[in-house]
Amino acid sequence: MNEYILQAYDITKQFPGQLALNSVSLNIKRGSVHALVGENGAGKSTFVNIISGSFPPTSGYYEFEGTRIEHLTPQEAQRLGIGVVHQELNLIPEMTVAENIFLGCEIKNFAGKIDWRTTYRKARELLSGFDVTFDEKSKVSSLGVAEQQMVEIIKVAAMDVRLIFMDEPTAVLTEKETKQLFKTIHSLKDSGKTIIYISHRLGELKEICDTISILRDGSHVFTGALEGLTVDNIVEMMVARKLDEQYPYQSALQDGEVIFKASNIRQGKKLKDISFEARRGEILGVYGLVGAGRTELARSIIGADKMDAGDIEFEQKKIKFKSPTDAIQNGIVYITESRREFGLMLGMDVTFNCSIASLRRYLGRFKNINKKVETEFVDGMVKRLAIKTESNKKLTGKLSGGNQQKVLLARSLLTNPKLLIFDEPTRGVDVGAKVSIYKLLNELKSAGMAIIMISSDLPEIMGVCDRVMVMHDGAITGLLNREEINEDAIGKCAFGNMGGQAL
Repeated sequence: MNEYILQAYDITKQFPGQLALNSVSLNIKRGSVHALVGENGAGKSTFVNIISGSFPPTSGYYEFEGTRIEHLTPQEAQRLGIGVVHQELNLIPEMTVAENIFLGCEIKNFAGKIDWRTTYRKARELLSGFDVTFDEKSKVSSLGVAEQQMVEIIKVAAMDVRLIFMDEPTAVLTEKETKQLFKTIHSLKDSGKTIIYISHRLGELKEICDTISILRDGSHVFTGALEGLTVDNIVEMMVARKLDEQYPYQSALQDGEVIFKASNIRQGKKLKDISFEARRGEILGVYGLVGAGRTELARSIIGADKMDAGDIEFEQKKIKFKSPTDAIQNGIVYITESRREFGLMLGMDVTFNCSIASLRRYLGRFKNINKKVETEFVDGMVKRLAIKTESNKKLTGKLSGGNQQKVLLARSLLTNPKLLIFDEPTRGVDVGAKVSIYKLLNELKSAGMAIIMISSDLPEIMGVCDRVMVMHDGAITGLLNREEINEDAIGKCAFGNMGGQAL
């Protein structure tokens, strides 16, 4: 038996105006967990899409278990034994776990109808092999994100595949949930399955991966054992430069004016008498575990969710926003953590997604959109943020995750905000793009913008914020100045121990 389950030979993919993969050759050992890393736009997703049958290579081929393949359909790839756990969940919320697991490969009886008894029995048997608390009849909409991720993995496992691609599986998981996922991956490996693991969280790779391949600008630059490699080694190969400072910090403006003040905000059991302020020229970090109420707070501020009580003061005026559009028009912009679900229209182009929130800037004499002016503004912002796209007419859904995040940021900046609320700014973004986002946030605060940054990435919170507000169970448990920010202080507050000095 060949020791390699997958061997790729000189795979090239040319899109109009973009060389996505340049003669990539890779060998993946059978029964291993193999990391595949690179910056956004390095070619990882293109490689996955070619092997799993989403589109053919321009040239080159691969062998799966010794069989030469030039192109498959996704259905043929599944039947052959190749499955993909996508970063963005592909589940039907109103269907049960069992229905989602067997969607597209329904179990039918002799009359050609779905055999529900067998469907639920087989789903129950599958679930018993995983450490989950939900059952086969649970609606997916009732599950948390981590539980939905497990359904995705179980769905792929049910296909009896032998090679599984996992694309950013921990991007939305807590530390506890990540450990559970790692147990599942070890179990899959022990059962003889091979996993190609794609992640921007480089620190977690050594916990589960045996070997690593690195792509840069569409080319294969390294394959080898993880043992002996440091995160810095990996980063330098990914970006072809040293990243001496992964979290560039710049001091807040001296005596920054208080531009925003929230007083006694309440919303059912989700928010409990929240009071805080944000200042011009600073980044105020908001940290907390899942369920702490961070996103709920942001949505209440901008009018997306109704608050039960509380006051908001912006630029010394009491104000209550009726909708996010109302907030934008008054100078407050919120960038959602769920860019694909709530932020971007993936079927529309880059120009549309960048300009949709600031159309008033481009109105002509007769209240029509002046396309020339719109194009100039969008082109300028695309260049400023270094968004990688061969054309601003490219569909946003075709961009990498990091570039999609930059499109959302471009849209926000084109509205000329005075307060920017950024929820999980670097989720699913590679290390190089993270640094560029941090540097941009530093530029914005130097120009006098107030920034509220919600993040579950503790090193990020400690590295770039001027102050940190910690939440637990809908309440503020700590407000920390820059000199007080450390892992121990934030951790105690996040678990409900009141700490930090009121500011």
